[in-house]
Amino acid sequence: MRVSFNQPAFIPWGGFYGRLLHSDLMIFLDRTQFARGFTFVNRNRLKGPQGEIWVTVPIRKKGLGLQKINELHLARAESWDIKFLSLLRHYYGHSLYYEQTIADLGRILKEAGDHFLQLAVQTSRLLADYFGLEIPFRLQSELGLELKGTELLVELALRVGAGEVLLPYLADRHLNLEAFNRAGLQVIYLKYDQVPYPQFWGHFIANLSAVDLWLCCGPEGLRNIKQSSRLLRA
Repeated sequence: MRVSFNQPAFIPWGGFYGRLLHSDLMIFLDRTQFARGFTFVNRNRLKGPQGEIWVTVPIRKKGLGLQKINELHLARAESWDIKFLSLLRHYYGHSLYYEQTIADLGRILKEAGDHFLQLAVQTSRLLADYFGLEIPFRLQSELGLELKGTELLVELALRVGAGEVLLPYLADRHLNLEAFNRAGLQVIYLKYDQVPYPQFWGHFIANLSAVDLWLCCGPEGLRNIKQSSRLLRA
């Protein structure tokens, strides 16, 4: 079995789905720390007439100190939901897939309320289902491991009975590959180079949220994900 890992993230980019495509299981690292500085956990890019548009989920931080991702709550959840859905209508309202997408996202936003983890997992699952990727998700918190770095990934892989781990390209700069080898785990990398696809609003911009890929291409977006993905063995 091949397992991959990702911090829970709101509307992830295509590279997330490239790894999901080539995995048997994706584990969300929901007990890792929410970064104080820039992070893609609660933000990503869409596209409008002037180019990229940053979408940021507002997180409650004041007086809360360092937080784990599964402890995060949205600030001004209701007003932010309305703003986000309005943005999609404004920039993607002519998409053939808009009506289905806005209805599904509206339901997810309502169900998640101010719980960020639920929002991140359900939006990730929604896009996976749209692209026909039925690979299951699991949470680190369900597996009861509170380690860090390479040790965490090794123990998670062993806990679920994996023989291979799929990592983003260049992840070896931050991880100890020898620890995977000692545990009998084969390391594979996924290099994701976004193949251009027809977008709304002018020149192509790579590596946006996969929401853009879906609303521009629909189910054909899976072909683009496959073409953009390349597996490399360590």
